[in-house]
Amino acid sequence: MSLRALRESLGKTQGEVAHNASMTQPQLSRVERRSDHLVSTLRKYVRAMGGEVDVIVQIDDRKIILSDV
Repeated sequence: MSLRALRESLGKTQGEVAHNASMTQPQLSRVERRSDHLVSTLRKYVRAMGGEVDVIVQIDDRKIILSDV
């Protein structure tokens, strides 16, 4: 799911999320269009919608949540 689709599925506007993330609406729009994100930017975006980001590494059949990213 794309960031835009996630935001829309939660019924949030770009303006609402931008305000909660201390960004401008054009900045948020650029974030949604990117295909490569810094974890810190992704975390800020998701927290603005009330969520959290976990980074999970999958190696073979093991899934490991990284705690220091």
